[in-house]
Amino acid sequence: MNTPFPYIIQGKNIVVVIGTKSHTISNTSPTYNQVVEAIRANDWERVKNVIEPQKVVLEYGAGHVAIQGNKLFWKGEELNSTLATRLIEMFQDSFPVEPMVQFMENLMQNPSKRAVTELYGFLEKGQLPITPDGHFLAYKKVREDYKDIYSGRFDNSVGQTVEMERNQVDDEKDRTCSTGLHFCSQEYLGQFGGSDSRTMILKINPRDVVSIPSDYNSTKGRCCRYEVIGELGVDPAEAFTAPVQDNANGVQVDPDDFAAAAI
Repeated sequence: MNTPFPYIIQGKNIVVVIGTKSHTISNTSPTYNQVVEAIRANDWERVKNVIEPQKVVLEYGAGHVAIQGNKLFWKGEELNSTLATRLIEMFQDSFPVEPMVQFMENLMQNPSKRAVTELYGFLEKGQLPITPDGHFLAYKKVREDYKDIYSGRFDNSVGQTVEMERNQVDDEKDRTCSTGLHFCSQEYLGQFGGSDSRTMILKINPRDVVSIPSDYNSTKGRCCRYEVIGELGVDPAEAFTAPVQDNANGVQVDPDDFAAAAI
């Protein structure tokens, strides 16, 4: 494609007309320098590809996720969220995105709009890793006999799956101590349990998260189901060493390579 597109520089903007559509690119846009370089090189095909990038449907999961430039689409609808922004950044920086796509696929099955909106921010803040199948890992304090601290009814020993009816879990975030299966980030561990309590590692499907209570700086959550996959026997700060992990101890992605997109 060697035919130039009509364009004009207006102060800090470049206006380029492709076909019948006018595009204004501000000098604050991440694509501004790419457009300038392509125009100077008389590379009009590159100008078009930068301004009107083709939509790329990611081949992971159920194929519901597509990225076009700096936009992410879920089943054809643009999605604006912290998770979408992070996934776009990782994709553009050539990081492996399969776990994030799987996470989004699972999260979008959650019937709670609030949970869908708030969960990923909770994971980023708490530095809780995502597993390759799109679940996430979190902590839970239990009694010495592995029963839950509050009621003493639920067995939280390694290998157990604990669940309750979703409609029995309180979805009101401002009711900070209420019914539900609780999980937390490292920051909350010192707020609950005694010296004889144990710290378990949970694997949770994001579709099963119900609420992130607003107390304790949003460091705990309620869900309706989790798997107990390990017991923490070291300093909690050393438990999760990468943003994507196979299990409680197995690192899937080099944390140094993945630092820019770490959660």
